[in-house]
Formats: sequence, C-alpha cells, structure tokens
Amino acid sequence: MVKPFLTLEEFPYNTNDDGVCEMLIDDKCSVYNERPDICRIDKMAANYNLDTTEYYKLAIEVCNKFMDEDNVPLNFRINGIQ
Repeated sequence: MVKPFLTLEEFPYNTNDDGVCEMLIDDKCSVYNERPDICRIDKMAANYNLDTTEYYKLAIEVCNKFMDEDNVPLNFRINGIQ
C-alpha cells in the first residue's frame, strides 16, 4: 500500500494488486537480510525519533486510515499491539 509513495531506491520490488511484495515467498521475506529500510522497523522508528512501540502505534493508525479511505471492511482493521 505504501509503494506508490516510495522511490525505487526506497522500495525496489514489485507488488501484486493486493500490495503483497514479490519477495514474500511462503509468507516469509526472501531478502530479509538485505531488505530495504522501509521494512526495518527499528531503523524506521529511529528515523522518526520514536521507540519501536510508538512507531507501531503510528503505523497502525496510518494503516487504518488508508483502509478507511478505501472502504475496506471493518473486520480488517488493526486493533493494536499485543
């Protein structure tokens, strides 16, 4: 879902129509050790001067807003961090 907002340098992989990265194979990242920064939670949190928990909370809020804009059914909403 974020790919349209990123450059090829920030996210060099293709996604399908559902936003699933082509590098996700058998539900696992096939380039995990070389994944882009956008996929590195600790690094992204640090970029925004947030701890990891606060970054996750912000990501959940943004994700849910995108789903609201696209009229995704409510049962797909993210409820929070466990």
